[in-house]
Amino acid sequence: MLEERLNELFKIFGLADRNAVTFGHPKMKIKWILPMIGAAAYCFEQFQPFFIYFDTEGISFFPLDLNNKYNIMGKSQIAWKDMERFVFKKGLMENEIKIELSEGKIEMKIPKSKAMNNWVKENNEYLVKNNFFFEPKN
Repeated sequence: MLEERLNELFKIFGLADRNAVTFGHPKMKIKWILPMIGAAAYCFEQFQPFFIYFDTEGISFFPLDLNNKYNIMGKSQIAWKDMERFVFKKGLMENEIKIELSEGKIEMKIPKSKAMNNWVKENNEYLVKNNFFFEPKN
């Protein structure tokens, strides 16, 4: 299913590099914790998956409708020139990107792989090798 949506992404938005897209989600935050005897219940913010596309212009985010077979819901883009800081951090199961803007920050988790979607691992390796097409400001 994700592969079909990926094909739609390139067709609808005319993206050029099939290797420059990955799958991710915002860093999850705990809303509340209910301690109980011998256990605890946690409530997290709602999970929101995205396709994330990197190129020399910046980063594009394509939110996916979790309740409707991952339909692409739109596009937003942040230009490299508008970022005050971009950081990539390797993790055990998921990598993380942090984007600092004058208005705030965005933290996204990028799974190192996704079951039945080999392209995620391959594309992540490609993006790391190319430094996400990020060129630091001088």
